[in-house]
Amino acid sequence: MAPASTVPVDGHQVGVHRFGKLGGWPVVWCHGGLSSALDATFFDAAGKRRGAEVIAIDRPGIGRSDYRHLPVIGRWPQLVETVADSLGLGRFAVSGWSAGGPYALACAALMPERVRAVATLAGMAPLDHINQAFELGLWADRVLIPAAQVSPHVAAALVRVSRAAPDRYLASEVRRTAGCRDRAALNGEPLGWVVDAVREATVNGVRGTADDYRRIGRDWGFELGSVRQPATVWQGNQDALVPAKHARRLTNSLPRGTLRMVDSSGHYLPALIADDVLDDLSPR
Repeated sequence: MAPASTVPVDGHQVGVHRFGKLGGWPVVWCHGGLSSALDATFFDAAGKRRGAEVIAIDRPGIGRSDYRHLPVIGRWPQLVETVADSLGLGRFAVSGWSAGGPYALACAALMPERVRAVATLAGMAPLDHINQAFELGLWADRVLIPAAQVSPHVAAALVRVSRAAPDRYLASEVRRTAGCRDRAALNGEPLGWVVDAVREATVNGVRGTADDYRRIGRDWGFELGSVRQPATVWQGNQDALVPAKHARRLTNSLPRGTLRMVDSSGHYLPALIADDVLDDLSPR
């Protein structure tokens, strides 16, 4: 794993972590909610095996990225394209986990000449009504998505509360909410990767994470029907945090969407299927 770096974009620094085989075929990774680009650590070994470089980018105000106003998810691809140009990338695949799934799909929809394939892992579908936030299994999602629509200050205060939880509590919550297979896969060091990614999210404050929740609960700024690339929707059949109905809604809305259910698995799919995802996205 290469050390973290930053890329200047319009006077702001953007945090970038590079995993896997440096110089390999590129995949841009969009991290989960209440998380950071460090959650792509799960793809480091798989990237080396599959010849892929996984380029994970912190969203504004999260991890190593400076805060900047990003009004809607549909503006994210502009930032990704600038980072991709600075790294000398041509065409690439893109993937996202959980609340990062919409950001990956935005890249596919709005950069069709650059993005050749897309995958979501336990990805969220659009919330047509704010009460759909209560379909989600994580208390932070159910509280923060509505709160962020009302007041960024309230949302930021709630993120501070979640940030105060000790590591052992975070680890126990991950175990509790995982499925059979991902719970087993998270034993030892991988569980620490999840906790590290959560801690890194707010290393420079909570405003970016609160803003992330504001965007996910509003119109995304692009249409799923405009994603013309092959789009694989990976979903654990035991996911208690983002239920399977989200995967079905996504698949039905994507012109070339394919649903792949992962048996005996919950929300933490990066711990289980990194090799499978890269095989699916490979430019073979």
